[in-house]
Amino acid sequence: MAFCGFYYKLAVFPFHFWTPDVYQGASNETASLIASLPKVGAVAVLVRFVSLATPDNQTVALLLTFLAVASMFYGNLIALVQKDLKRLLGFSGIAHAGYALIGFVALDVAGYTAALYYIAGYVLMILACFVVICRVSRDGTNVAIEELAGLHRRSPLLALTLLVGLFALAGLPPFVGFMAKLSLLTAAWDQRHFALVIVAVINSAIAIYYYLQIIRQAVFGEAGGNPTPIVLTWPTKVLCVVLIGGIVLLGVAPGTVIDTISHSLAFVTSSPATALLGH
Repeated sequence: MAFCGFYYKLAVFPFHFWTPDVYQGASNETASLIASLPKVGAVAVLVRFVSLATPDNQTVALLLTFLAVASMFYGNLIALVQKDLKRLLGFSGIAHAGYALIGFVALDVAGYTAALYYIAGYVLMILACFVVICRVSRDGTNVAIEELAGLHRRSPLLALTLLVGLFALAGLPPFVGFMAKLSLLTAAWDQRHFALVIVAVINSAIAIYYYLQIIRQAVFGEAGGNPTPIVLTWPTKVLCVVLIGGIVLLGVAPGTVIDTISHSLAFVTSSPATALLGH
């Protein structure tokens, strides 16, 4: 029951049902909060629970594998047909919850470190997308994908922010999404979960398609009529630059963050209470 609560918070299949409706129905600012910070808390606490299992606990590993595969396929396949950008990000979030679970399947410090590193990067990636939604939206309304047409002319900085966020979500280098997924897949591969790694790569390829559809509208699409330029305030400009810088920096120089997480987890997972409960 405790695990189910964390899966619900993380939007893991089949506890995902609330996610796309809440993303679409909530205000843009509220949806951005729901889509980001609670994920970090869910993964962090889930690490404390999963780390109680011994590394050779095949039952836990099999359960997590099933949930990861189901979440990835469900989220990515349904995201392919979405027209509302927030709803698409909701289904994408379900898939990314599945990616995060790949680290847990390894049942070791390397896997837990990769999961926390991944979800930290995900917060930056999803916030970059929501900054664009909040600024493109008219009077707080939802944004359809076609409404992004001509964004590169209306606001080059927003277009760049969206581009970086989506490329990172797709797992392309040199952004944090690539290094985070590589860390997850390496941890799973080292524990001989070869089939799971292959499934994750297939799902990453599926996700690239719908992310590129958004990018095509924002970068190559042309808005009809005489589109109004989007004027950004200085705080928004600074936020965009910070998010872009964070996504790139965590991708090209992740060592400090990964080492910090790893050292913290090594202490947690080696504590006497954890060792006792693990047996």
